[in-house]
Amino acid sequence: MAASPQPDATEAYSMESKKAQGAMNDALSNALTTAAPWLAISSAAVYAANSYWPAFRKSFGASGKTSLVIMPPIVAYNLAGEASVLRSLRADADGEAVAAPSKRTGMTWHLRAANLFCEHTLLSFAVVITPMYGAILANELSKPRYEGWRLSHALIHTRVFGQAAAVGSLVLVFGFKDALRKMGAPFEI
Repeated sequence: MAASPQPDATEAYSMESKKAQGAMNDALSNALTTAAPWLAISSAAVYAANSYWPAFRKSFGASGKTSLVIMPPIVAYNLAGEASVLRSLRADADGEAVAAPSKRTGMTWHLRAANLFCEHTLLSFAVVITPMYGAILANELSKPRYEGWRLSHALIHTRVFGQAAAVGSLVLVFGFKDALRKMGAPFEI
């Protein structure tokens, strides 16, 4: 009687690796879709409070306002990602297959946005950096100036600070694109 073929260690490892990759992709997708609305809400709330409430504007500096904007989405991201990983572990422990559905259902706007971002990365970089340059120039123009001050001084300061913002933004934008590629972008919708 012939023995049944047993999978070797590399095949078992690749199956576990595929399960882990699928669980990680699901966790990241769930975490991002949960965090995005929180980012929009917290940004709008801080903007409104800064615009219409002088005590808020005086009480918080730039770092305080930034932390008020970013903390709710970070907490939502962590909670949703952790819950997704726990669901995957429970499903795997129960013997259920942890496989991606063949056709995605529900909200896919984040996948469409990721595909658009990957296809138009330089345009996405321009969308990120242009408001930064505008904010830097507006800040330079709003400062009190001495008598011999010229517009060229503000432009030079904008260029110097803008270069730092551009380098940081390039690292973030292309790092994010690389992370999306590792997760399987472009995604099938």
